[in-house]
Amino acid sequence: MEAELAEELMRQLVATLTRSLGRRRALQVARWALGVVGLAGLDADECTRVALAVEFPHRVDARVVKNLATTLAYCQRQEDTLGPAEVLDTVLAQHQIVRHLLHGDCPEEWRRPLRTVDSNMATTIGGHLVDMGQPDMARHYLERGRRAGHEAHNPASAAYAVCSTSFAAFLRGDIPAALDTSAAARSLAARTDDPRIKARAELEAAGAYALDGQYGLCMTACDRVGDFLAGASGSGVESLAYWLHEGTLEGDRSKFFLLLGKPRQAVEAAATALARYEHTPYVHSYALCEVKLGTALVLSEEITEAARVLGEAASFASLSPRLTTELHAARALMKPWDNTPAVTTLDAQLEAHGLTPTTTPPWWPGSSVSRT
Repeated sequence: MEAELAEELMRQLVATLTRSLGRRRALQVARWALGVVGLAGLDADECTRVALAVEFPHRVDARVVKNLATTLAYCQRQEDTLGPAEVLDTVLAQHQIVRHLLHGDCPEEWRRPLRTVDSNMATTIGGHLVDMGQPDMARHYLERGRRAGHEAHNPASAAYAVCSTSFAAFLRGDIPAALDTSAAARSLAARTDDPRIKARAELEAAGAYALDGQYGLCMTACDRVGDFLAGASGSGVESLAYWLHEGTLEGDRSKFFLLLGKPRQAVEAAATALARYEHTPYVHSYALCEVKLGTALVLSEEITEAARVLGEAASFASLSPRLTTELHAARALMKPWDNTPAVTTLDAQLEAHGLTPTTTPPWWPGSSVSRT
Protein backbone atom coordinates (compact mmCIF):
# COMPACT_ATOMS: atom_id res chain seq x y z
CA MET A 1 0.00 0.00 0.00
CA GLU A 2 2.77 2.48 0.92
CA ALA A 3 4.71 1.57 -2.22
CA GLU A 4 1.64 2.32 -4.36
CA LEU A 5 1.13 5.64 -2.57
CA ALA A 6 4.79 6.58 -3.08
CA GLU A 7 4.52 5.78 -6.79
CA GLU A 8 1.39 7.90 -7.16
CA LEU A 9 2.96 10.80 -5.25
CA MET A 10 6.03 10.58 -7.47
CA ARG A 11 3.89 10.81 -10.63
CA GLN A 12 2.03 13.84 -9.30
CA LEU A 13 5.21 15.56 -8.13
CA VAL A 14 6.99 15.04 -11.43
CA ALA A 15 3.98 16.29 -13.40
CA THR A 16 3.89 19.46 -11.30
CA LEU A 17 7.63 20.12 -11.28
CA THR A 18 8.26 19.37 -14.96
CA ARG A 19 6.54 22.57 -16.02
CA SER A 20 9.10 24.73 -14.23
CA LEU A 21 12.20 22.54 -14.00
CA GLY A 22 12.19 20.13 -16.93
CA ARG A 23 11.66 16.41 -16.57
CA ARG A 24 15.18 15.32 -15.59
CA ARG A 25 15.54 17.92 -12.84
CA ALA A 26 11.95 17.29 -11.78
CA LEU A 27 12.68 13.60 -11.25
CA GLN A 28 15.76 14.42 -9.17
CA VAL A 29 14.01 16.94 -6.93
CA ALA A 30 10.91 14.75 -6.54
CA ARG A 31 12.96 11.78 -5.41
CA TRP A 32 14.81 14.01 -2.95
CA ALA A 33 11.65 15.52 -1.54
CA LEU A 34 9.85 12.18 -1.21
CA GLY A 35 12.89 10.71 0.48
CA VAL A 36 12.80 13.54 2.97
CA VAL A 37 9.13 13.67 3.79
CA GLY A 38 8.67 9.92 3.64
CA LEU A 39 4.99 9.01 3.81
CA ALA A 40 4.13 11.23 6.72
CA GLY A 41 0.57 11.95 5.77
CA LEU A 42 1.38 14.81 3.39
CA ASP A 43 -0.61 14.95 0.19
CA ALA A 44 0.89 15.55 -3.26
CA ASP A 45 0.39 19.33 -3.07
CA GLU A 46 2.35 19.61 0.17
CA CYS A 47 5.08 17.31 -1.16
CA THR A 48 5.31 19.58 -4.20
CA ARG A 49 5.52 22.64 -1.94
CA VAL A 50 8.50 21.11 -0.08
CA ALA A 51 10.13 20.01 -3.35
CA LEU A 52 9.91 23.50 -4.84
CA ALA A 53 11.35 25.02 -1.67
CA VAL A 54 14.25 22.59 -1.92
CA GLU A 55 14.96 23.86 -5.44
CA PHE A 56 14.18 27.48 -4.65
CA PRO A 57 14.76 28.25 -0.91
CA HIS A 58 13.23 31.71 -1.31
CA ARG A 59 9.89 29.88 -1.57
CA VAL A 60 10.05 28.72 2.06
CA ASP A 61 6.88 29.76 3.85
CA ALA A 62 4.88 28.82 6.95
CA ARG A 63 3.47 25.68 5.33
CA VAL A 64 6.90 24.41 4.28
CA VAL A 65 8.17 24.84 7.83
CA LYS A 66 5.06 23.14 9.21
CA ASN A 67 5.43 20.24 6.75
CA LEU A 68 9.02 19.66 7.83
CA ALA A 69 7.99 19.73 11.49
CA THR A 70 5.11 17.35 10.73
CA THR A 71 7.36 14.79 9.07
CA LEU A 72 9.76 14.93 12.03
CA ALA A 73 6.88 14.27 14.44
CA TYR A 74 5.80 11.36 12.25
CA CYS A 75 9.30 9.85 12.35
CA GLN A 76 9.52 10.30 16.11
CA ARG A 77 6.35 8.30 16.58
CA GLN A 78 7.59 5.66 14.18
CA GLU A 79 10.72 5.39 16.32
CA ASP A 80 8.56 4.78 19.40
CA THR A 81 7.27 1.61 17.74
CA LEU A 82 10.02 0.49 15.36
CA GLY A 83 13.21 1.68 17.03
CA PRO A 84 15.78 4.22 15.84
CA ALA A 85 17.35 2.12 13.08
CA GLU A 86 14.15 2.30 11.01
CA VAL A 87 13.89 6.09 11.01
CA LEU A 88 17.44 7.42 11.37
CA ASP A 89 18.18 7.72 7.64
CA THR A 90 14.93 9.57 7.00
CA VAL A 91 15.51 12.11 9.77
CA LEU A 92 19.10 12.60 8.58
CA ALA A 93 17.73 13.38 5.11
CA GLN A 94 15.17 15.79 6.57
CA HIS A 95 17.89 17.56 8.52
CA GLN A 96 20.01 17.89 5.38
CA ILE A 97 17.09 19.64 3.70
CA VAL A 98 16.62 22.05 6.62
CA ARG A 99 20.32 22.91 6.62
CA HIS A 100 20.16 23.41 2.84
CA LEU A 101 17.26 25.83 3.22
CA LEU A 102 19.01 27.78 5.99
CA HIS A 103 22.14 28.12 3.87
CA GLY A 104 20.07 29.26 0.90
CA ASP A 105 18.06 32.43 0.40
CA CYS A 106 15.30 31.42 2.79
CA PRO A 107 13.21 34.52 3.70
CA GLU A 108 14.44 36.11 6.91
CA GLU A 109 11.04 35.86 8.59
CA TRP A 110 11.12 32.05 8.38
CA ARG A 111 14.69 31.55 9.52
CA ARG A 112 13.89 31.49 13.22
CA PRO A 113 11.08 28.90 12.99
CA LEU A 114 13.23 26.88 10.59
CA ARG A 115 16.05 26.95 13.15
CA THR A 116 13.62 25.50 15.69
CA VAL A 117 13.01 22.59 13.29
CA ASP A 118 16.79 22.37 12.79
CA SER A 119 17.26 22.11 16.56
CA ASN A 120 14.56 19.49 17.06
CA MET A 121 15.81 17.38 14.16
CA ALA A 122 19.43 17.54 15.31
CA THR A 123 18.44 16.56 18.85
CA THR A 124 16.30 13.71 17.53
CA ILE A 125 19.20 12.44 15.43
CA GLY A 126 21.50 12.69 18.44
CA GLY A 127 19.07 10.66 20.51
CA HIS A 128 18.81 8.00 17.81
CA LEU A 129 22.60 7.79 17.58
CA VAL A 130 22.85 7.35 21.34
CA ASP A 131 20.46 4.40 21.10
CA MET A 132 22.46 3.10 18.15
CA GLY A 133 25.61 3.01 20.27
CA GLN A 134 27.35 5.89 18.49
CA PRO A 135 27.93 8.42 21.28
CA ASP A 136 30.68 10.38 19.51
CA MET A 137 28.50 11.11 16.48
CA ALA A 138 25.59 11.82 18.81
CA ARG A 139 27.58 14.51 20.59
CA HIS A 140 27.93 16.50 17.38
CA TYR A 141 24.20 16.51 16.69
CA LEU A 142 23.21 17.25 20.27
CA GLU A 143 25.52 20.24 20.29
CA ARG A 144 23.95 21.36 17.01
CA GLY A 145 20.51 20.99 18.57
CA ARG A 146 21.47 23.13 21.55
CA ARG A 147 23.06 25.82 19.40
CA ALA A 148 20.16 25.97 16.94
CA GLY A 149 17.68 26.16 19.82
CA HIS A 150 19.47 29.23 21.14
CA GLU A 151 19.68 30.73 17.63
CA ALA A 152 15.92 30.25 17.34
CA HIS A 153 15.43 31.91 20.75
CA ASN A 154 13.51 28.78 21.70
CA PRO A 155 14.36 27.70 25.26
CA ALA A 156 12.21 24.57 24.99
CA SER A 157 14.23 23.25 22.05
CA ALA A 158 17.52 24.22 23.69
CA ALA A 159 16.44 22.60 26.96
CA TYR A 160 15.43 19.42 25.17
CA ALA A 161 18.81 19.22 23.46
CA VAL A 162 20.66 19.70 26.74
CA CYS A 163 18.43 17.06 28.39
CA SER A 164 19.48 14.60 25.70
CA THR A 165 23.11 15.58 26.22
CA SER A 166 22.72 14.88 29.93
CA PHE A 167 21.16 11.52 29.19
CA ALA A 168 24.07 10.62 26.90
CA ALA A 169 26.50 11.55 29.70
CA PHE A 170 24.50 9.35 32.07
CA LEU A 171 24.80 6.40 29.71
CA ARG A 172 28.56 6.95 29.48
CA GLY A 173 28.76 6.99 33.27
CA ASP A 174 30.27 10.48 33.15
CA ILE A 175 29.16 11.88 36.52
CA PRO A 176 30.51 15.46 36.23
CA ALA A 177 29.07 15.90 32.73
CA ALA A 178 25.71 14.42 33.79
CA LEU A 179 25.49 16.73 36.81
CA ASP A 180 26.55 19.86 34.90
CA THR A 181 24.32 19.32 31.88
CA SER A 182 21.27 18.39 33.96
CA ALA A 183 21.73 21.66 35.89
CA ALA A 184 21.85 23.55 32.58
CA ALA A 185 18.75 21.70 31.38
CA ARG A 186 16.88 22.69 34.53
CA SER A 187 17.85 26.33 34.01
CA LEU A 188 16.66 26.34 30.40
CA ALA A 189 13.48 24.41 31.18
CA ALA A 190 12.55 26.98 33.82
CA ARG A 191 12.24 29.52 30.99
CA THR A 192 9.52 27.50 29.25
CA ASP A 193 5.85 26.96 30.03
CA ASP A 194 6.02 23.28 29.06
CA PRO A 195 5.64 21.06 32.16
CA ARG A 196 6.87 17.99 30.28
CA ILE A 197 10.11 19.69 29.32
CA LYS A 198 10.54 20.65 32.97
CA ALA A 199 9.80 17.07 33.96
CA ARG A 200 12.40 15.81 31.49
CA ALA A 201 15.03 18.12 32.97
CA GLU A 202 14.22 16.89 36.48
CA LEU A 203 14.45 13.29 35.26
CA GLU A 204 17.95 13.90 33.93
CA ALA A 205 18.91 15.52 37.23
CA ALA A 206 17.59 12.47 39.08
CA GLY A 207 19.71 10.21 36.87
CA ALA A 208 22.84 12.28 37.50
CA TYR A 209 22.24 12.14 41.26
CA ALA A 210 21.71 8.37 41.12
CA LEU A 211 24.93 7.96 39.18
CA ASP A 212 26.67 10.01 41.89
CA GLY A 213 25.11 7.94 44.69
CA GLN A 214 23.01 10.81 46.06
CA TYR A 215 19.82 9.01 47.09
CA GLY A 216 17.95 11.91 48.69
CA LEU A 217 18.47 14.36 45.85
CA CYS A 218 17.59 11.67 43.31
CA MET A 219 14.26 10.88 44.99
CA THR A 220 13.45 14.58 45.40
CA ALA A 221 14.02 15.14 41.68
CA CYS A 222 11.79 12.13 40.88
CA ASP A 223 9.05 13.62 43.03
CA ARG A 224 9.36 16.87 41.09
CA VAL A 225 8.97 14.94 37.84
CA GLY A 226 5.69 13.58 39.18
CA ASP A 227 4.55 17.06 40.20
CA PHE A 228 5.24 18.47 36.73
CA LEU A 229 3.48 15.57 35.04
CA ALA A 230 0.46 16.04 37.30
CA GLY A 231 0.29 19.63 36.06
CA ALA A 232 0.53 18.65 32.39
CA SER A 233 -2.81 18.70 30.63
CA GLY A 234 -3.93 16.59 27.69
CA SER A 235 -1.81 14.06 25.82
CA GLY A 236 1.23 16.30 25.48
CA VAL A 237 1.26 16.00 21.69
CA GLU A 238 2.54 19.56 21.35
CA SER A 239 5.48 18.95 23.66
CA LEU A 240 8.87 17.68 22.54
CA ALA A 241 8.68 15.42 25.59
CA TYR A 242 5.23 14.10 24.56
CA TRP A 243 6.38 10.56 25.43
CA LEU A 244 7.04 11.34 29.08
CA HIS A 245 4.38 9.98 31.45
CA GLU A 246 4.06 8.21 34.80
CA GLY A 247 5.22 4.92 33.31
CA THR A 248 8.39 6.57 32.02
CA LEU A 249 9.06 8.02 35.46
CA GLU A 250 8.63 4.70 37.24
CA GLY A 251 10.79 2.93 34.67
CA ASP A 252 13.60 5.41 35.21
CA ARG A 253 13.09 5.34 38.96
CA SER A 254 13.71 1.59 38.74
CA LYS A 255 17.01 2.25 36.94
CA PHE A 256 17.99 4.77 39.61
CA PHE A 257 17.21 2.31 42.41
CA LEU A 258 19.48 -0.21 40.71
CA LEU A 259 22.35 2.27 40.64
CA LEU A 260 21.67 3.14 44.28
CA GLY A 261 21.85 -0.52 45.34
CA LYS A 262 18.14 -0.99 46.10
CA PRO A 263 17.01 -3.90 43.88
CA ARG A 264 13.75 -4.66 45.70
CA GLN A 265 12.54 -1.08 45.22
CA ALA A 266 13.71 -1.34 41.61
CA VAL A 267 11.51 -4.41 41.07
CA GLU A 268 8.46 -2.60 42.43
CA ALA A 269 9.09 0.52 40.35
CA ALA A 270 9.65 -1.43 37.11
CA ALA A 271 6.54 -3.54 37.66
CA THR A 272 4.52 -0.36 38.24
CA ALA A 273 6.01 1.19 35.11
CA LEU A 274 5.05 -1.77 32.90
CA ALA A 275 1.50 -1.65 34.23
CA ARG A 276 1.27 2.03 33.23
CA TYR A 277 2.85 1.75 29.79
CA GLU A 278 0.81 1.70 26.62
CA HIS A 279 2.65 -1.15 24.94
CA THR A 280 1.61 -0.57 21.33
CA PRO A 281 2.86 2.98 20.67
CA TYR A 282 5.91 2.64 22.92
CA VAL A 283 7.32 -0.78 22.06
CA HIS A 284 10.96 0.30 22.34
CA SER A 285 10.56 1.95 25.74
CA TYR A 286 8.42 -0.92 27.01
CA ALA A 287 11.12 -3.45 26.09
CA LEU A 288 13.78 -1.33 27.81
CA CYS A 289 11.60 -1.28 30.91
CA GLU A 290 11.29 -5.07 30.78
CA VAL A 291 15.09 -5.27 30.88
CA LYS A 292 15.13 -2.99 33.93
CA LEU A 293 12.66 -5.32 35.65
CA GLY A 294 14.71 -8.36 34.66
CA THR A 295 17.90 -6.76 35.99
CA ALA A 296 16.24 -5.87 39.29
CA LEU A 297 14.94 -9.43 39.62
CA VAL A 298 18.43 -10.84 39.03
CA LEU A 299 19.86 -8.62 41.77
CA SER A 300 17.01 -9.76 44.01
CA GLU A 301 18.05 -13.34 43.17
CA GLU A 302 14.67 -14.17 41.61
CA ILE A 303 16.38 -15.91 38.73
CA THR A 304 13.50 -17.89 37.23
CA GLU A 305 11.27 -14.84 36.92
CA ALA A 306 14.19 -12.70 35.73
CA ALA A 307 14.95 -15.19 32.95
CA ARG A 308 11.32 -15.18 31.87
CA VAL A 309 11.11 -11.39 31.69
CA LEU A 310 14.44 -11.03 29.88
CA GLY A 311 13.40 -13.74 27.43
CA GLU A 312 10.34 -11.69 26.53
CA ALA A 313 12.46 -8.57 26.03
CA ALA A 314 14.87 -10.50 23.79
CA SER A 315 12.25 -10.68 21.04
CA PHE A 316 12.57 -6.88 20.68
CA ALA A 317 16.38 -6.75 20.76
CA SER A 318 16.58 -5.72 17.11
CA LEU A 319 14.93 -2.38 17.94
CA SER A 320 18.23 -0.82 19.05
CA PRO A 321 21.81 -1.64 20.03
CA ARG A 322 21.16 0.00 23.41
CA LEU A 323 18.43 -2.52 24.12
CA THR A 324 20.77 -5.33 23.11
CA THR A 325 23.54 -3.92 25.31
CA GLU A 326 21.26 -3.66 28.32
CA LEU A 327 20.13 -7.24 27.76
CA HIS A 328 23.76 -8.33 27.71
CA ALA A 329 24.41 -6.38 30.92
CA ALA A 330 21.50 -8.10 32.65
CA ARG A 331 22.60 -11.54 31.42
CA ALA A 332 26.16 -10.91 32.64
CA LEU A 333 24.81 -10.53 36.18
CA MET A 334 23.38 -14.07 35.98
CA LYS A 335 26.76 -15.82 35.72
CA PRO A 336 26.48 -17.53 39.13
CA TRP A 337 23.36 -19.27 37.82
CA ASP A 338 24.73 -20.20 34.37
CA ASN A 339 23.84 -23.88 34.62
CA THR A 340 20.31 -23.53 35.95
CA PRO A 341 17.41 -24.51 33.64
CA ALA A 342 16.01 -20.96 33.65
CA VAL A 343 19.27 -19.37 32.48
CA THR A 344 19.94 -22.14 29.97
CA THR A 345 16.53 -21.47 28.46
CA LEU A 346 17.22 -17.73 28.38
CA ASP A 347 20.54 -18.32 26.59
CA ALA A 348 18.74 -20.33 23.94
CA GLN A 349 16.26 -17.47 23.47
CA LEU A 350 19.07 -14.93 23.19
CA GLU A 351 20.84 -17.04 20.58
CA ALA A 352 17.59 -17.48 18.65
CA HIS A 353 17.44 -13.70 18.33
CA GLY A 354 21.04 -13.44 17.17
CA LEU A 355 22.48 -12.42 20.54
CA THR A 356 25.61 -13.84 22.11
CA PRO A 357 25.00 -14.26 25.85
CA THR A 358 28.69 -13.84 26.75
CA THR A 359 29.15 -10.48 25.00
CA THR A 360 30.66 -7.90 27.35
CA PRO A 361 28.51 -4.73 27.51
CA PRO A 362 30.58 -1.90 25.95
CA TRP A 363 28.65 0.88 27.66
CA TRP A 364 25.73 1.58 29.97
CA PRO A 365 26.18 2.49 33.63
CA GLY A 366 23.47 -0.01 34.57
CA SER A 367 26.13 -2.69 34.23
CA SER A 368 27.78 -1.14 37.28
CA VAL A 369 24.93 -2.45 39.45
CA SER A 370 27.00 -5.64 39.66
CA ARG A 371 28.96 -3.79 42.38
CA THR A 372 25.92 -3.72 44.67
